[in-house]
Amino acid sequence: MKYRSLKLVSLGVILAVALLMGATALGQISAHNYYRVEHLADIADHPDGYWVRGRDGYIAVYYKGWGHPVFLSHIPLATLRGQDRTDVEKGISVASRRELMELLEDFGS
Repeated sequence: MKYRSLKLVSLGVILAVALLMGATALGQISAHNYYRVEHLADIADHPDGYWVRGRDGYIAVYYKGWGHPVFLSHIPLATLRGQDRTDVEKGISVASRRELMELLEDFGS
């Protein structure tokens, strides 16, 4: 009877460790493989709107509520005028996809 109890406890510990390791692996995968588009035209409509912020020295677009950018532009922050650069560094709230496109077009010209 003792031997059987030891086997069940060991099996429980192995199962718990396997579940913990699996959850950790899934968390790491989801943290690094996230949605990002290559072209501005591929940005989808988002009901909550967008944030335009700086990321790694460039203008990036985020869906509101997301912690990572969905689009990283080729527009360097250094090329923006003073107030525009300050606004992007703070984050600009954009309500619609159309407004987003117009803003980025303005920054890119």
